[in-house]
Amino acid sequence: MNRIVALEGLSTGSTQLSAGSRVVPLPDLPLHLEFRPLSNCAEIRAAWSDLASRALEPNPFFEPDIALAAAQHLVAFRDAAAILVWQGAEGSPARRLMGFLPCLPNNRLFGPDALTVLADPRLFNGAPLLDRLQADEVLDAILTRKPARRGLALREIDLDGPFAQALQRAGERLGLPIRRERTAAPRPLHKAEPTDTTALKQALAREGKLTLVEAGPRSDIRDAIEIVLALEASGPRARAGNATLQDTREVGFVRAMTRGLARIRQCRTGLLMLGERPIAGAIILGKAQRGWLYVSTQDEAYAAFEPERLLLALMQQATPARQILRRSGQSLSGAAPIAIGGFTVSARPEHSPKHLALRARDALRRGGFRLRRAAAGE
Repeated sequence: MNRIVALEGLSTGSTQLSAGSRVVPLPDLPLHLEFRPLSNCAEIRAAWSDLASRALEPNPFFEPDIALAAAQHLVAFRDAAAILVWQGAEGSPARRLMGFLPCLPNNRLFGPDALTVLADPRLFNGAPLLDRLQADEVLDAILTRKPARRGLALREIDLDGPFAQALQRAGERLGLPIRRERTAAPRPLHKAEPTDTTALKQALAREGKLTLVEAGPRSDIRDAIEIVLALEASGPRARAGNATLQDTREVGFVRAMTRGLARIRQCRTGLLMLGERPIAGAIILGKAQRGWLYVSTQDEAYAAFEPERLLLALMQQATPARQILRRSGQSLSGAAPIAIGGFTVSARPEHSPKHLALRARDALRRGGFRLRRAAAGE
């Protein structure tokens, strides 16, 4: 059984892993918790990337290239922090990062409010990174020590995925109430049958030569991303003022995170070309068995031909063994959607005099009762 040690404040440093190095697992070493600002996690990038490569549930949105780019460019991530779970003593060559849980600190003065795991419209998956071999021990450490022992709220979770199963086991093991809530089921997509794809291709082929172009080298990916953003900026999102290129912070984030992901082959771009003209584009993030459709768009002049739908169908057909998912959990292959939702982990009731007094105060406030001030001389 692992020993768990909670560290208050920030550590003075951490062991860095050299590129391609791996530390031999030592399950008997204690687990230490650290809480640090997300923007300061660049110092542990090597250990963080190593953890991502052995995570129980892969999640590109909580890997360094997206999370650090968000902390640098986006106001919504300015106050974000991370719970880090380390195994082994600081400075030890055997030290490893075993858990990474980005969150929004709870700065309220009173009340046992739950800690909220980082959630944002740009993050399609909210599963923390946990070492796959010791996920249970890492979760126990997180849920029983500050700052998450007062409760934890998670969003955008695959409700049937390995992290959700591990979390529910932890709740049973620790006696913590866990509420599971599924996001409203999305409307089913029109399935991209081969006959539909053929019809769409034939209709567009009458307008000119049709080609699917997927960028390979990083320089090509960078150029393809700029084309996708330009297409988006010429359509309805631009008229609504929501195009990426209309927000300097947003475009800085997208460029930084896609270039970083391209270096580790986690960014895929596709362009549908009509002759020399791009008429649809898409950016897909992630690797392994799942990718996430981050953005897709089309040339409005060809909207009647549905080039965006055709592009996505062709990209899915090019990698049939790999699911491409929308944020809602819908698969472009037409397979059953992934159940996406959230979990709320409640803290165990505290019975110390301090906590009983806080609970009594909150109950009185909710009931609208106020104690009478003592008059002078009473």
